[in-house]
Amino acid sequence: MKIKTIVILLLGLLLMGSSNVFAAGKDELKIAMWEDVSTFDPGWMTSAERELVIMSCLYNGLVKYKEGSWEVVPDLAESWEVSQDGKTITFKLRKGVQFHKGFGEMTAEDVKFSYERIIDPAVKSPEKGQWELLDHIEVVDKYTAKFFFKSRKVTLFTSVLPMNTGYIVSKKAVESMGHEKFGKNPVGTGPYELASWKPKQHVKLETFGKYWGQMPKINKMTFLPIVEDSTCETALKTGEIQIGRSSMITFGSFEKNSKFKVYSKPALKTYWLGMTVNKPPFDKLELRQAFRYAVNVDSIVEAAFYGTAKRANTVLPPGLPDYWAKAPVYKQDIQKAKSLMKKAGKPDGFTVKLFVPANDAERIMAEVIKADAAKAGIEVVIEVKEIGAFNEAANKGQTDAYIQFYTSTIDPNYIMQWFAGESWNPSQWRNAEFTNLIKAGASEADPQKRNQIYVDAQKLTDKDAWAIWLTHGTKFWISQSNVNIGAIYPNGRLAPWEMSFN
Repeated sequence: MKIKTIVILLLGLLLMGSSNVFAAGKDELKIAMWEDVSTFDPGWMTSAERELVIMSCLYNGLVKYKEGSWEVVPDLAESWEVSQDGKTITFKLRKGVQFHKGFGEMTAEDVKFSYERIIDPAVKSPEKGQWELLDHIEVVDKYTAKFFFKSRKVTLFTSVLPMNTGYIVSKKAVESMGHEKFGKNPVGTGPYELASWKPKQHVKLETFGKYWGQMPKINKMTFLPIVEDSTCETALKTGEIQIGRSSMITFGSFEKNSKFKVYSKPALKTYWLGMTVNKPPFDKLELRQAFRYAVNVDSIVEAAFYGTAKRANTVLPPGLPDYWAKAPVYKQDIQKAKSLMKKAGKPDGFTVKLFVPANDAERIMAEVIKADAAKAGIEVVIEVKEIGAFNEAANKGQTDAYIQFYTSTIDPNYIMQWFAGESWNPSQWRNAEFTNLIKAGASEADPQKRNQIYVDAQKLTDKDAWAIWLTHGTKFWISQSNVNIGAIYPNGRLAPWEMSFN
């Protein structure tokens, strides 16, 4: 407690002594992101946490979530009509909407191309599961597109169209550049266009002069990849950035300082400790169960989030539709862990290679897990990796265990469908029954039946014990006091085009 108090006092003194907080001009806003982007192509997004805020500045969809809420409102579509069976939807488009970089007017051809390329087997989009019920799109005329689905797509307006997979790209730009080049040179219709991207240094956006909607009040947006919380704190104090974050332990110091404004939202994240199930040691169910009893989830979350977040018991956050309220709450039980290890033929313990990304919270979690597991005779070897290397290694099943998180929406299908496919599945877990349930949930309109589908799917993940659910987190932002941060979405996502200086 003494060390913690000293740290907070020192930070408070540093904050009060900072004299360069508002050094930046009002023409440019600098925002810290926790890592660099991998692509600007919405059909190949690798992380909502790292890329979605930037993509939402560059692109528009047919519909969008109204800023600061989950209300779905028109965007590039002026209106739409849904057939009685829900399998046909006709969208009427806005006229005169221009693409960036002189690629011309957005039309129904671009709409057709944007979505059909995602389901094209030849291009191998990781987002193809979002559109798998789409059969085809018909161009009725220049400003009308008719969608034909194999069956009713109940998640279309809740998580498909308002998210990155609903963004419209320029057909001409993609075809002229090719997929790979387009991912580095995006062409959308959004309020900002890409000015420059220097990997690991910055992403610079500038207002699009021919934007069809209300022009942003800030002409330039610069996103800086800052991995370390301490580095981000320093950048806030010196005025190098206007919006960023801090570690949980020092967050209170910013709350007490009048030079800053702080914001918090219940994050729609899911953090979990995953186990790779297709190779030793976790190819044995008993050893996965033993690991689950060896760790103390409450201690892990307390240490990493400093009392600002609650533990998770299943993949879905509480309060969401189809949340499994009666999910088991696993408490640490070392004797039970040892008993399961003996049953699996490992009475003397075993070694686990644990990969974690280079983030403060995950590294703290890993150390607590290591200490817990040692009590049961399980040796945890921690390996910290840069996010790109981490994702590649985890997705290929190159580790025994990993700590992962992702940000989601309010739709249960969006959250759970990632574990039903093969494009992104770090635990290498395959369960045909789970996959069939997720597919059924995507087209089931009856709320009670849909609820049972997703509860049954959550029960399957619990039975196979490939994941130890940790927390759904809390999303924090800190801004300079002269910044109007605008409407923040309920899961903490920013809407930079709404921001301004006071």
